[in-house]
Amino acid sequence: MKKVFIIILLFLFIASAIAYFFSFRFLEGMPQMMQLLLKTKHGSYVSIDEMNLYIPEAAIASQDRRYYSNSGIDVISTIRAIYFTLVTGERQGASTITEQLVKNVYFSDVDNLKTDILTKILAVVITTMYPKKTILEVYLNSIYYGKQNYGIGNASQYYFTTLPKDVTLAQSAYLLGLINAPSYLSAHKNEAIKTADLVIQEMLHNKYISQTQASQATNELNNFR
Repeated sequence: MKKVFIIILLFLFIASAIAYFFSFRFLEGMPQMMQLLLKTKHGSYVSIDEMNLYIPEAAIASQDRRYYSNSGIDVISTIRAIYFTLVTGERQGASTITEQLVKNVYFSDVDNLKTDILTKILAVVITTMYPKKTILEVYLNSIYYGKQNYGIGNASQYYFTTLPKDVTLAQSAYLLGLINAPSYLSAHKNEAIKTADLVIQEMLHNKYISQTQASQATNELNNFR
């Protein structure tokens, strides 16, 4: 089994090196290109500096708690997912924030083993080329929040008629909770509230907020019903 893991890791390393060489020019200027795309397609693009800090914190706590320390992929989760696939023959997701971004931008209409591998390779490449802050900003502006709302700017206006810089902790948790199953949760408010409370608990567990803040946010969520 150790040999299998070594072969897999070696493959990922070599594939990443090759992808880096061939993808540099393709990915150069990617944030600017995606900003233009998102502005045209979704109508708004919000700088991360114009978001309440709760928004990126909720994203990291609920989607990718090792975001700032990983290389674009979570090696532990990836090895676990590969092992699961080898043993069962079924695919298992292990998506970091960067992987989700790659899928949203490049492979939104395709989902197979090949794109899974390409997603991981490009996630590593992107992480070596751009600051984590930039990647997170583009991610928050590209993901789907349900009800035809793409991007945090559109979502905060639609659900709470407010700007991303003015959302509360509870509202941030609600919005970032939606991305787990946007079509379903946006149509089932009680389930969305339960998911938002889980996001708050993850933020508490990862020490982004205090117990007092968590309790106050949970109380505010109850008023959403």
